[in-house]
Amino acid sequence: MVQYTGHSAKIVKHMGSAKDDNERDLLISKAQEWIGKYTLQSNLFPEQKQNVLIVERSECIRVTHDFAYQFFKSCLGECQLTHLPPLLLDLAIIRLIEPASKLRSVELLSRYFEIKYSQRIYRTIPKLISWKAEIEQRVYSVARQKFKEQFYYVLYDVTTLYFESFKADELKVQGFSKDNKSQQPQIVIGLLVTQAGFPLAYDVFAGNTFEGKTMLPVVEGFIAKHPDTKPIVVADAALLDDDRLAELREKGLSYIVGARLANTDLGGHNKVAFQAW
Repeated sequence: MVQYTGHSAKIVKHMGSAKDDNERDLLISKAQEWIGKYTLQSNLFPEQKQNVLIVERSECIRVTHDFAYQFFKSCLGECQLTHLPPLLLDLAIIRLIEPASKLRSVELLSRYFEIKYSQRIYRTIPKLISWKAEIEQRVYSVARQKFKEQFYYVLYDVTTLYFESFKADELKVQGFSKDNKSQQPQIVIGLLVTQAGFPLAYDVFAGNTFEGKTMLPVVEGFIAKHPDTKPIVVADAALLDDDRLAELREKGLSYIVGARLANTDLGGHNKVAFQAW
């Protein structure tokens, strides 16, 4: 930065040295900013300021997922669920963004969104189960109103979740593990969804529960809450043996079960047959 007084020049400020065009443009931008700040002369033709970033010399100091957070918050609004406890909503959102344990989720909420929760959340979490019935009613309404779901049929399946612990209780029990963690206690979760995969209802069972015995309670519970709905149930053959199918027929429930042709009287290999009722 040079100031001319009479016939002499005075160096007022040295902005730095540039090694390439990008660095030169950055220094010029800084010089223009300095002139505008430290001189009283106004520019007759002011230019819009542009921020110049040299990516190669930049350092990432923080990552946020603000857009994702706002998107999922908007989805919750569409489902009319924003009145739920903030802890429940935030745990749901952060697990969609980056699945982790509850304590880890609290750390991520603080890191990404500066949302603070005490690590003593375990005292509050058991109370959140009281919202289960209302949430299921809300998602049912969304499926019918937003997605125009007719509930001609629903899909049912189960999964298991194991715990990084070897201490069992009434719910966390050793059972058949899909994750090859047979020595660790687990729980069984049954989930009912629409044909598009939109969740409708779920339930949690002890870890040693036979998968086939989980379907009827979930389906009957769903129909009891929505008497005008009696869809066909679609499930994998592994969930249903002859006794389970007899129970479905006794309850007057229609079903479609996928099974290999080799396990039927039709014969064949590596093909899929569908038994419907």
